[in-house]
Amino acid sequence: MVNNQLNIGIVGLGSHGKNHVTMLQEMGHQVRGVDANPENRFEFEQKFDGETYETPSELYNSGIDAVIISTPNKFHEGATVDALKNGLDVMLEKPLAHDVASAERIANTAKTTGNICLVGYHHRYRNICQVTRSYIEQDYLGEVTHINAKYIRRRGVPGRGTWFTSREIAGGGALIDIGAHLVDMLLFLAGRPTLEKVMAVARSDFGQHDDYSYLHMWGEDDEARMYDVEDSVTAFCSFENGLTASIEVAWAANDTATHSYKIRGTEAGAYLDITNSLEEVDPVVDVRNELELYEARSGGSDHFVNSEVIAPLNNPYREELETFLSAVRSGERPAQNNVEQALQVQQVIDRLYDASGQGGG
Repeated sequence: MVNNQLNIGIVGLGSHGKNHVTMLQEMGHQVRGVDANPENRFEFEQKFDGETYETPSELYNSGIDAVIISTPNKFHEGATVDALKNGLDVMLEKPLAHDVASAERIANTAKTTGNICLVGYHHRYRNICQVTRSYIEQDYLGEVTHINAKYIRRRGVPGRGTWFTSREIAGGGALIDIGAHLVDMLLFLAGRPTLEKVMAVARSDFGQHDDYSYLHMWGEDDEARMYDVEDSVTAFCSFENGLTASIEVAWAANDTATHSYKIRGTEAGAYLDITNSLEEVDPVVDVRNELELYEARSGGSDHFVNSEVIAPLNNPYREELETFLSAVRSGERPAQNNVEQALQVQQVIDRLYDASGQGGG
């Protein structure tokens, strides 16, 4: 290893995997890849000039320092467990797995082996999200009593008929896809309370329609020939510490796109907006990095105060990668985005699916 250069293996050379490769090479690291699809392997070799393998076991025995898993959800367990048992540190794309039982097996293996297992909930690395959490930790808001969390796309089913819309492979639809980010951020902001009660409704109102207005996403439109998942979930949750939360998740809705959190506290409130729309979907790309605080004060006359908080934009994907690589070098398991936190997210998602009648997600 020269100048802290690492040799990182990538399992799954689709769009997410290639994004990791691009950043890793920009950071000066070597990259090798594996994918069952020979076309993906060929493209990787041509574009990134890296070695490829047909099976994960070949990659794991090639002398790499760590591995990033970027496969469809159902295959997270096999690739991750084998890597951990081979003594490798792992970062895998969210969610931890396609169902809670598989997620528990991954977490147990990480605990048994002692290897690092970080899960890619990158939004937590946004400066504005870290700032929001710091206000909560400092009790600036007082006791947080309610959070209204929304992640809504106007049109954004990620490939009707691809693995994203297969319950068997993905584990569910909008909730386990973009909703996993929402649940993780909700738990992060709230200090990871224990879920007590939940009511939820799942709907599939858009993706299965023949006249669905498809705009290019992560996969090509296959006319919903494999589509047995929900495209929206609405839920109300209560936690053991008294916190309540409302959740709205939608791949498609006749509404404005948003990714935001309204936080009510006994001393102040906050509105965090990290909407980041896709240019393939929205005619005008909307990228937000906003935090506003709401208070009522006395002095001269009782009055309201709305405060704008400004934090610099940063690249959360790169911050996430740097956290993982630093942990690989040090051998210390990171406190942020660790496998135990990802397992809690999976357990909440499982409860939401059960409450909505979509059990087995």
